[in-house]
Amino acid sequence: MTSSPQPIMPAFQRELDPLLLLPVRLFIACVLADMHWRDDVTVRGVLRLSERKFAPHVERLRAAGYVETQTRGRRVELRLTMLGLDRLTEHVKALDKVARIAAELVSRGAQHSSHSTNL
Repeated sequence: MTSSPQPIMPAFQRELDPLLLLPVRLFIACVLADMHWRDDVTVRGVLRLSERKFAPHVERLRAAGYVETQTRGRRVELRLTMLGLDRLTEHVKALDKVARIAAELVSRGAQHSSHSTNL
């Protein structure tokens, strides 16, 4: 009895970070990519998010070690960690590969469509 072949996962798919697939988390990491401390109110303002929508995403990034936080009085500051920067960099490279492959497939589809309509 032979087993069916396993699908091969493209390398970029393995490089995509599941934690950064949600745009809000990706954008939080991008805003913090310079690795400087940023006030959470400032980051929320850039992303136009309420605290209620923002806080759970920061907590997930913090729990994974991608973001660190510090409290100064009533202010909370955020900073991307080296791990966060490494994962963000790999994720963005993988997204770039995805976009290039998608563009190629769309181009092929458009070419195929124009050839079939010209017949």
